[in-house]
Amino acid sequence: MAQSGDRDALALMSGFEGDFLLSVLNASPDCVKLVEPDGTLSFMTENGMCAMEIDTFDMVAGRQWFDLWPDQMRTTLQDAMTRARNGERVSLEAECPTAKGTLKWWHITVLPISGPDGVVHKLLAASRDITERVLREREQLAYAKALEQELAEKSELLMQRDFLMREIDHRVKNSLSQVASILRLQARRSSDTVRAALDEAARRVASIARVHEQLQSSTDFKSIPAVPLLQRLCDEFTLSYDRQIPFCATTVDDLPMLSERASALCIIVSELVANGVRHGIGLDQVSVHLHQTDTRAEIRVINTASGPLARSDHAGSGLGTLICETYAATLSGSLDWHYDAGKMTTTLDFSPAA
Repeated sequence: MAQSGDRDALALMSGFEGDFLLSVLNASPDCVKLVEPDGTLSFMTENGMCAMEIDTFDMVAGRQWFDLWPDQMRTTLQDAMTRARNGERVSLEAECPTAKGTLKWWHITVLPISGPDGVVHKLLAASRDITERVLREREQLAYAKALEQELAEKSELLMQRDFLMREIDHRVKNSLSQVASILRLQARRSSDTVRAALDEAARRVASIARVHEQLQSSTDFKSIPAVPLLQRLCDEFTLSYDRQIPFCATTVDDLPMLSERASALCIIVSELVANGVRHGIGLDQVSVHLHQTDTRAEIRVINTASGPLARSDHAGSGLGTLICETYAATLSGSLDWHYDAGKMTTTLDFSPAA
């Protein structure tokens, strides 16, 4: 039932309804058509004929509307008209070429037009050209699929790279272990002085191999958490030196570091622990402590000692000290030795971040 506002509009348009309706239909950029209940076309707007590339309405007048569509769409359109005749508003999207063969996509709305008696006398079918939107969506979908394919290919390459990197790491570690074994064999056949030097070289090579093995736990080959790395390293030391090498850490997190910086840190700790074992008393433990403060961190290696080392035994004289100081420089760090109450404490102050 028309509301009062609608009735007022109809009263104002009395005598001009037809012209007004025609003006409204022709003002629409859509392809607006009137379809008889039996499906034949009885009207099409000028803009509609332009959109469908139809020169004159005589070309399609009286034809079944669905005959203008591809065969695969006819059943769908017949169903839409049936639903509209039953008073339903129907919307769908489909592809249909124009009269001159230009492929376009359309958003179609089919509405029933009822008379005063409530009976549906005509159907209004409006088709809006959505080709640009559909093509844009297809381009976006194609782009997304291309990115997905590229990502899959890169993921496969990364998996292959990770496999090769782990294989290389494994072989390097084995090679270093073999070098350490050869040095030990040579040491057994050498004089006492040479034997000591070869044993020390074998220990250092084995330490680097051990560090290399521990670094394989890195998931991205770029960074590694230093806390669990040092814990595993100290567990290895406990087995290697047959004495307790406890490790404790006070940090806000697992102290992630770039792999090369973590490697330098582990080599320094290996040297300091070996030095603590060498100069410690008996089988007393050598402990390793890690403490983090803001942007800096500190490693302390503590061992029992009968007294402070002579200057010639640490600060810049031995190869081990030279190795430690060289790697400490790469960590923006410094080394310090302090003896107190039967304990020798070697401290490395360093920056975990590059």
